[in-house]
Amino acid sequence: MRIQFSYSLSLLILAVLTGCGGSSSAPSVSDIQANQLVYGQTTQFTIAGSSLDSSLSVTAKGCSSFSASGTNSSTSSNWNCVVDEVGTNSVSVQVSNAAGVVLLDKTFDIPAPSTPVILSIKADNLKYSKTAQFTMTGYSLDKDFNVSTKNCGNLAVVSGGSSTAATVSCKVTAVGAGAVSFEAKLFDGTSLKTSTFDVLTPQVTMVTNLGTMRLELNPTAAPLSADNFLQYVNDKFYDNTIFHRLVTSGIFVAQGGWLTPTPAVQLGQRAAIALEVGKGLSNVKGTIAMARSSEPNSATSQFFFNLADNTDLDTANGGYAVFGKVITGLSILDALINVPTSTQYGLSDFPSQSVVVQSVSQTQ
Repeated sequence: MRIQFSYSLSLLILAVLTGCGGSSSAPSVSDIQANQLVYGQTTQFTIAGSSLDSSLSVTAKGCSSFSASGTNSSTSSNWNCVVDEVGTNSVSVQVSNAAGVVLLDKTFDIPAPSTPVILSIKADNLKYSKTAQFTMTGYSLDKDFNVSTKNCGNLAVVSGGSSTAATVSCKVTAVGAGAVSFEAKLFDGTSLKTSTFDVLTPQVTMVTNLGTMRLELNPTAAPLSADNFLQYVNDKFYDNTIFHRLVTSGIFVAQGGWLTPTPAVQLGQRAAIALEVGKGLSNVKGTIAMARSSEPNSATSQFFFNLADNTDLDTANGGYAVFGKVITGLSILDALINVPTSTQYGLSDFPSQSVVVQSVSQTQ
């Protein structure tokens, strides 16, 4: 009995020391190799070691769709993913055991692709009639490719680009959902990236000594008049000018865009534009329209606000082109009706007290 007991105890000790009785050796990882490392393509990572058929955690950074692949064994484990990063140490593969202990973490360098890759397109200063900038981010953008736009003219490259960013500019010429489209292509016609952008209806803020008004323009119905007005606005032409005509008999209008408070003719007038009437816009209270001489196509910088419904102006003398409306600050138009006028400087209906346009800016 004593001899048998000693033998059994020795077997038990031996079993514990050698891992018998159902236990296995701890996994170890000696290396991780990649069969190809090309941006945008699937690569296979092979993990070499021992006891790799144990519970392991394998993760990757810099590549997507990471998953086990192929035939795996205790000494080899294969994983696939699509490379989506570029640069030194841009892709890493980490192997951990079931307890979370990192067995090996290896990084890989990914060369830049041989042809341009565009990941995103961002628009800045996207306002109607303004010059917007479109910045592309990606890889190999210092190589040649084509860019085209819709409803955005005068396309030009902005200096200062790099292999990972390139910027172009153009002038926005339409409003609405998806009004501007942007496409980049390789010279063989392969599309790199296509994006569309919404453009809000243009708005202008006019600050006067009687208060502030916000105007919404209608470039869809009256593009020539709206564009013309916005050019003067963005040139700061209307800053520190006056309303030089307040008519409150027959028609009710407040006219400006011509004189400084001196008074003197404001410098910087542009060429006259064609008359835009019959576009579905009417000279009702709160609208803004182009002033002109008896010649229909003579409007330049001068505009007028309709202080009342002046629908006769839609057709009188060929009509007067409405191109927008006041959306906040209508009380200022009511106040203008009460400003006294007289004949001064050879002008009838000249305000007896100055009504100054302090600033006008495009805010949308």
